[in-house]
Amino acid sequence: MDHSLDMPGEAPVDTLTYHQGWDEFPELTDREKVVMCVVADICRQTLGMPFESQGTMGLTHGVSGDALRELLIFQGGYISLQRHLYAGAGQLTVRERIFGSLTADVLHGVLEGAFTVHVSRALAIGATADDVRAVIRFSGQFGAAEAWRGLRAAEPLLAGDAGVADPFVA
Repeated sequence: MDHSLDMPGEAPVDTLTYHQGWDEFPELTDREKVVMCVVADICRQTLGMPFESQGTMGLTHGVSGDALRELLIFQGGYISLQRHLYAGAGQLTVRERIFGSLTADVLHGVLEGAFTVHVSRALAIGATADDVRAVIRFSGQFGAAEAWRGLRAAEPLLAGDAGVADPFVA
């Protein structure tokens, strides 16, 4: 759907970004998109109005305040965020956690090691190669160069050349 026709020229940038982010990635659920936006806000330390907007958007897409709080608690850094995203219990699905991890990997430029495991883990739980590409492309809203590098790093992994077994998936 082309929202550019029904939006006034003076539409706020966040409204335009919202429509681009939601409409261009049908592989991802609204909840997953909200999780990735919140992770991006944490990674980029944009915890003012952008984070507030993402939180409000999350509530309208079924992401509870507890789930948002779950992500916000671990804003202290990449390692804390990763530790949290691997935690077992909580309000987020395994797929949302892995997609959040991939978003953090891409935005922090961590495209070896953990990234390889996260791509492998996403595929192991049933995400398709197109789903993983969509996660990385979605991250482009928050860092185009990082997303481009992420896509380049993901391609050999998605082609099955990685040969990396994920120790967390049976």
